[in-house]
Amino acid sequence: MIRSAVAIACLAACAAAFAQDAYDEKYLGAGARLRPAYDGADGSRVDAIPYVRLYGEHFFARTTQNMLEGGWRTRPFGGIVLGAQAAYEEGRFTGDSAFLEAHRFEDIDPSASVGLHAEGDWQLGPVPVNALLRYRHDVNPDNGTQLDLRSTVGVLDWRGIRAGLFGQVTWGDGKSTMRYYGIAPAQSAASGLPAYQTGSGIRYVQAGMLGDFYIARHWIGLWGLTWQRLQDDAAESPLTRDRSNWYANAGVAYRF
Repeated sequence: MIRSAVAIACLAACAAAFAQDAYDEKYLGAGARLRPAYDGADGSRVDAIPYVRLYGEHFFARTTQNMLEGGWRTRPFGGIVLGAQAAYEEGRFTGDSAFLEAHRFEDIDPSASVGLHAEGDWQLGPVPVNALLRYRHDVNPDNGTQLDLRSTVGVLDWRGIRAGLFGQVTWGDGKSTMRYYGIAPAQSAASGLPAYQTGSGIRYVQAGMLGDFYIARHWIGLWGLTWQRLQDDAAESPLTRDRSNWYANAGVAYRF
């Protein structure tokens, strides 16, 4: 499915995500992901995902920062990178969840966002640190805006095995949160659930591990594990069956 091929809302890829100076490390690959049926669901699904890390002098495409995105970047000074990106925004498919089907909710179509980001890489002694601030505005203005603050710290680089720890906080405006967690009066009548209006606030926080390991000259294995907890209006929604969800992924990539 196309949706499975690009649904990477919680994709944690290679530890090179916190060593962005190594622009010569490029790869394409694929893997499998265990994910909740939707953020806040009490059941899980497995789908296919891509692994992408491609950097040119200014243009890039990647999945290493929790989503499929690509665009233009420049390094005006020091270790700070400024850029603009377009990104894939996941939808929600009713057929993935018995709860959504039972309450007759319609699919939420995938979309795309455009935005800006600032990113930096530093060395704290032997420890590499990456920080990202990313603004995302959906191309459909009714879908709202989100803001991500993410940081990754390298913790292991030993005999071809690398690993890092990361954390992320994502904020959403009222439209963005309403799209996924709100229940309009018409939906309330059809679903039997109470109407629910959302405002802006923290959508979720994430923490996890990610890494890669050497397989052969041009091949690496990739893996990641993410814990996510919904916050504010998203956590209180009648659609939220479990505030905490887990994501896991593993696969292989061709490095060139």
